[in-house]
Amino acid sequence: MDNYRRELLLGLMAMGLTTTHATAQTQDELENALKAAIGKTSKKTSSTGLPVGVTKTTADKGIREALSLGAVAAVTRVGRDDGYWGDDLVRIPLPKTIAKVQKTLKPLGMSGALDEVHEKVNHAAEVAAPVAKDLFLDAIKSITLTDVVSIVRGGPTSGTQYLQKSTTPRLITLFTPPMGEALQSTGAVQSLDQAIERNGLGAYIKKDPKTYLSEYAVGKALDGLFYYVGNEERAIRTNPASRTTDLLKAVFG
Repeated sequence: MDNYRRELLLGLMAMGLTTTHATAQTQDELENALKAAIGKTSKKTSSTGLPVGVTKTTADKGIREALSLGAVAAVTRVGRDDGYWGDDLVRIPLPKTIAKVQKTLKPLGMSGALDEVHEKVNHAAEVAAPVAKDLFLDAIKSITLTDVVSIVRGGPTSGTQYLQKSTTPRLITLFTPPMGEALQSTGAVQSLDQAIERNGLGAYIKKDPKTYLSEYAVGKALDGLFYYVGNEERAIRTNPASRTTDLLKAVFG
């Protein structure tokens, strides 16, 4: 993205997400930042400082729509069959200590139980992922001016970083029960039990296998989910083909 487009986008975010609860000082700071960005270009603007035809309301809706679409697309991507397991970029690895044992046993043809654990943990994450959607959408609705300032000053995935910071504690709480159920239903816990018995992994796993796998898998599953939320946000900001609605085209075009 060239400097003009980057500066204009940040300006749109600043103008579009201001609220009546914002302090005058903060609004002035954002207004000045936008004027500075627009002032460097020869593009025609309206009296609001936005490009002609783009209102504050439109910009506000556009930002929220971009984040909402990005979040939903990411959840849909990982929350399908092989969404994690079939994707090298977000596939959940085994915990390091167990992965070392798996690597040692594989050439000997003795890693079967751990291979099953590896695959089933990923399928469990795919089953659990959809619970994140509503929480993301609620977080986007509650964006404040303070949040906006941080997003404006951030990079191409600053909206994702906001979501990650604001939703992770609750996501961990929401993710844990369905992840535990999915680990049980996919057979991941049973496979780990077998691996512990066959391969002497008791020295590495001090907790109940279900608890151990669940705590680990939840963190890794969220890492993969936010990876794709960030990708979606970056694409909408920088790639015209990703602006699939008139509203996105108006705000980011």
